[in-house]
Amino acid sequence: MASTLVATVYWGGLLVLFFFWAYGIGSFALDLKNKIIPGIVRYRRGRRAEAAESEREQEREEREQQLY
Repeated sequence: MASTLVATVYWGGLLVLFFFWAYGIGSFALDLKNKIIPGIVRYRRGRRAEAAESEREQEREEREQQLY
């Protein structure tokens, strides 16, 4: 009787640990999909826009220098 109780508690504990392990992996995957990857995309898009704006500003300044 005691050995079956020990086995039941053991397998029950493993099942609980597996549930939280699987939940953690799923949660991480969803965070990656919904937060981290879009954040990286926004960051890179913003850096690209800043570089383009900087280039336009530099060209405008060069044109102003040529006028004077």
